[in-house]
Amino acid sequence: METQNLKLNKSTEIIDQISVDKLEEIINNHEYTIIDVRGPKGIKNQGAIPGAINVPFDDVEMELDSRNSNPNSLFNREGSFLFCCTGGVMSYVAAIKAKENGIKNVFNLEGGHSAWKKLREPVNEEI
Repeated sequence: METQNLKLNKSTEIIDQISVDKLEEIINNHEYTIIDVRGPKGIKNQGAIPGAINVPFDDVEMELDSRNSNPNSLFNREGSFLFCCTGGVMSYVAAIKAKENGIKNVFNLEGGHSAWKKLREPVNEEI
Protein backbone atom coordinates (compact mmCIF):
# COMPACT_ATOMS: atom_id res chain seq x y z
CA MET A 1 0.00 0.00 0.00
CA GLU A 2 1.36 3.41 -0.96
CA THR A 3 2.00 5.60 2.07
CA GLN A 4 3.91 8.78 2.81
CA ASN A 5 5.54 9.63 6.13
CA LEU A 6 4.99 12.97 7.86
CA LYS A 7 6.34 14.24 11.15
CA LEU A 8 4.90 17.00 13.31
CA ASN A 9 7.59 19.43 14.51
CA LYS A 10 7.13 18.86 18.27
CA SER A 11 6.50 15.12 18.14
CA THR A 12 8.90 12.26 17.69
CA GLU A 13 6.12 10.15 16.22
CA ILE A 14 5.84 9.59 12.49
CA ILE A 15 2.43 8.77 11.07
CA ASP A 16 2.04 7.06 7.72
CA GLN A 17 -0.22 8.92 5.31
CA ILE A 18 -2.56 6.85 3.19
CA SER A 19 -3.55 8.36 -0.12
CA VAL A 20 -7.20 8.88 -0.91
CA ASP A 21 -6.97 6.63 -3.98
CA LYS A 22 -6.27 3.68 -1.63
CA LEU A 23 -9.29 4.51 0.54
CA GLU A 24 -11.80 2.50 -1.53
CA GLU A 25 -9.69 -0.61 -1.01
CA ILE A 26 -9.51 0.12 2.72
CA ILE A 27 -13.28 0.58 2.93
CA ASN A 28 -13.86 -2.71 1.14
CA ASN A 29 -11.38 -4.88 3.06
CA HIS A 30 -12.62 -3.91 6.55
CA GLU A 31 -9.13 -4.32 8.04
CA TYR A 32 -9.06 -0.70 9.17
CA THR A 33 -11.21 1.10 11.69
CA ILE A 34 -11.80 4.53 10.14
CA ILE A 35 -12.09 7.25 12.77
CA ASP A 36 -13.47 10.62 11.72
CA VAL A 37 -12.43 13.28 14.24
CA ARG A 38 -14.66 16.06 12.88
CA GLY A 39 -17.50 17.35 14.99
CA PRO A 40 -21.13 16.46 14.27
CA LYS A 41 -21.66 19.72 12.38
CA GLY A 42 -18.84 18.93 9.95
CA ILE A 43 -20.21 15.48 9.28
CA LYS A 44 -23.75 16.80 8.83
CA ASN A 45 -22.58 19.45 6.35
CA GLN A 46 -20.00 17.40 4.44
CA GLY A 47 -21.08 13.79 4.84
CA ALA A 48 -18.88 10.93 5.99
CA ILE A 49 -16.73 8.18 4.57
CA PRO A 50 -18.70 4.90 4.56
CA GLY A 51 -18.03 2.87 7.68
CA ALA A 52 -16.28 5.68 9.55
CA ILE A 53 -16.83 6.02 13.28
CA ASN A 54 -17.17 9.54 14.63
CA VAL A 55 -14.97 10.37 17.61
CA PRO A 56 -14.74 14.17 17.74
CA PHE A 57 -11.18 15.43 18.19
CA ASP A 58 -11.89 16.69 21.71
CA ASP A 59 -13.02 13.19 22.74
CA VAL A 60 -10.05 11.23 21.34
CA GLU A 61 -7.94 11.47 24.51
CA MET A 62 -10.86 10.43 26.71
CA GLU A 63 -11.50 7.43 24.46
CA LEU A 64 -7.80 6.52 24.58
CA ASP A 65 -7.77 6.82 28.37
CA SER A 66 -10.81 4.56 28.71
CA ARG A 67 -9.26 1.63 26.85
CA ASN A 68 -7.54 0.27 29.96
CA SER A 69 -10.73 0.23 32.03
CA ASN A 70 -13.16 -0.61 29.22
CA PRO A 71 -12.50 -3.80 27.23
CA ASN A 72 -15.10 -2.63 24.67
CA SER A 73 -13.24 0.61 23.97
CA LEU A 74 -12.91 1.50 20.31
CA PHE A 75 -9.12 1.46 20.63
CA ASN A 76 -9.07 -2.14 21.89
CA ARG A 77 -10.10 -3.38 18.45
CA GLU A 78 -7.74 -5.52 16.38
CA GLY A 79 -6.29 -4.22 13.14
CA SER A 80 -5.29 -0.79 11.95
CA PHE A 81 -6.73 2.64 12.63
CA LEU A 82 -7.13 5.26 9.90
CA PHE A 83 -7.84 8.78 11.18
CA CYS A 84 -9.49 11.43 9.02
CA CYS A 85 -10.82 14.98 9.37
CA THR A 86 -11.62 17.75 6.90
CA GLY A 87 -8.10 18.42 5.63
CA GLY A 88 -5.88 15.89 7.39
CA VAL A 89 -4.30 18.06 10.09
CA MET A 90 -6.49 17.42 13.16
CA SER A 91 -6.66 13.73 12.32
CA TYR A 92 -2.86 13.66 12.11
CA VAL A 93 -2.65 15.10 15.63
CA ALA A 94 -5.24 12.55 16.84
CA ALA A 95 -3.21 9.76 15.21
CA ILE A 96 -0.09 10.96 17.04
CA LYS A 97 -2.03 10.88 20.33
CA ALA A 98 -3.11 7.31 19.60
CA LYS A 99 0.42 6.23 18.75
CA GLU A 100 1.84 7.92 21.84
CA ASN A 101 -0.74 5.98 23.88
CA GLY A 102 0.53 2.65 22.60
CA ILE A 103 -1.82 2.08 19.67
CA LYS A 104 -0.03 0.34 16.83
CA ASN A 105 -0.87 0.48 13.13
CA VAL A 106 -2.03 4.10 13.10
CA PHE A 107 -2.50 5.95 9.80
CA ASN A 108 -3.83 9.30 8.59
CA LEU A 109 -5.83 10.04 5.44
CA GLU A 110 -3.75 12.35 3.29
CA GLY A 111 -5.81 15.43 2.42
CA GLY A 112 -8.65 14.30 4.68
CA HIS A 113 -12.33 14.13 3.87
CA SER A 114 -11.99 17.03 1.41
CA ALA A 115 -9.60 15.01 -0.78
CA TRP A 116 -11.87 11.96 -0.60
CA LYS A 117 -14.95 13.98 -1.49
CA LYS A 118 -13.17 15.64 -4.40
CA LEU A 119 -12.12 12.26 -5.78
CA ARG A 120 -15.57 10.73 -5.27
CA GLU A 121 -17.53 13.73 -6.54
CA PRO A 122 -15.98 15.29 -9.64
CA VAL A 123 -15.63 19.05 -9.59
CA ASN A 124 -17.93 20.87 -12.01
CA GLU A 125 -15.58 22.46 -14.53
CA GLU A 126 -18.16 24.56 -16.35
CA ILE A 127 -17.27 28.22 -16.66
